Amino acid sequence: MKRIVFLVFLIGTTLSGQKFEKFQVGESVEKNPQKAMLMSAVIPGSGQFYTKSVSWGIFYSALEVAGISGIIYYQQTGNDKVDTYKSFANEHWDVVRWLDDYYREYENPWSNPAAEKTHNVYLYVGNQRYTFAEFIQTYERWEDWQSVREHIDLEKEYHFYENISKYKQFKQGWDDWEEYKNDPAYQVLEKSSPNQERYAAMRKKANDLLKHSTYFSSAIMFNHVISAFDAYFRTTRWNKFLSQNVHLKMIPSMYTQNQGLMIHLHIDLAGL
Repeated sequence: MKRIVFLVFLIGTTLSGQKFEKFQVGESVEKNPQKAMLMSAVIPGSGQFYTKSVSWGIFYSALEVAGISGIIYYQQTGNDKVDTYKSFANEHWDVVRWLDDYYREYENPWSNPAAEKTHNVYLYVGNQRYTFAEFIQTYERWEDWQSVREHIDLEKEYHFYENISKYKQFKQGWDDWEEYKNDPAYQVLEKSSPNQERYAAMRKKANDLLKHSTYFSSAIMFNHVISAFDAYFRTTRWNKFLSQNVHLKMIPSMYTQNQGLMIHLHIDLAGL
């Protein structure tokens, strides 16, 4: 519609015998959609600021800040809880107590089908590293185990802390297991003693907090993608409706004593 009006104007001025001395299109303020998209992909909201969509720029920037804050909070809180449950385990679970009572409960555990031995931990005798299966094969009887009990150590990695929280195979290591081993309340799966139960709850709380931090990480990634595409479409829309300023200077074709009448017109096509 704007172009039609402008064309009619040009035809009208031509037929009236006027000529143009100057024709100028106003300065271009087009934006680069790819640039806006890249900006918001790196820093959400920056592409929106680039296209003068300030409110949306603030919106995506605020989401980014909230996401980063959530990650920091839940990771720090979760890691503090991890340190807490590890300290609790180190205080209330002992490898020597575990193996002593394990060998007593299951005579010759490697060949004993009743012995629980499906989950692994790494044991050290001096510098020699054993899987749990290798250890009970090497030291088959309680008497064999006693020969190295002063030199035993255990690798406390992620799976160790997970295993002692829920598997009966490790129940004998808890310092209150002996007291509660005949209590019906602790004969169920994944419950061996009050300390084991308390430890499992502490570990679950820590894992839940750390899981929340991954949710915020996913939200941040989503925010980057959505902000980038939004910036691209906002930039193309900005360019589509871009206002164009046209400046015309016209001089009538008829002159009197070499003195012409100069008319300056300013037409804003965006307002037509």
